[in-house]
Parts: sequence; structure tokens; C-alpha cells
Amino acid sequence: MSDNLVTCDGHGSQPESFTCVHLAESQPSDEPIGFHWHCDEGALFANCDACEAEADDDGFLPDDFFEANFVMICRLCFVALAGVNDVALEAIEQAEAQPVAGPQ
Repeated sequence: MSDNLVTCDGHGSQPESFTCVHLAESQPSDEPIGFHWHCDEGALFANCDACEAEADDDGFLPDDFFEANFVMICRLCFVALAGVNDVALEAIEQAEAQPVAGPQ
């Protein structure tokens, strides 16, 4: 879990997470737009199908694309978005529990 905290109006002080603006603005929605997620160094990230199409062959988004299209949300808001998109809390907790790889 990320050590960086964000203050959420609904959840108070929580670890930061990031989603594309499309997910942040559309959920919950009747129209699925995709939910591609991962945990990187304890922080949760998710993006929609349209943003996923912008990733390179290794699955990385260009920094300028990320900066222009992603917003910070709290972990509990991320968990709620994930649940709407059929991602189990257990999967998120398992990803967060993975050790962070140090410099190589």
C-alpha cells in the first residue's frame, strides 16, 4: 500500500491511487469501458480500454499521456471502482502485499 496519503471528502485520509479520467468520471456506469489495473510500488493504477490502447508494447503509457489523462483518488474510491468492474478486494490486497522490488 502506498505511504503517500490523499484526503478524500468521503473516506478521509487514505493512500493515493490513480485512474484515468474516463474511469473517474464514468463509474459506476451501465456501459463498461474496461478496467485495466496494477499495483506499482504499493500504489494502485487503473485505466480504461481507450487509455490501454495508448500503451507501448511493454504496457507503459508515455509520461505526458499519464500526466494529461490520470487523476489521483483515494484507495477506497479505487476499491469501489474495482468492485463495479468485477475486481475482487482480495485481488487488490494480494497485489498490495507483494514486496516492492528494490534498485537493481
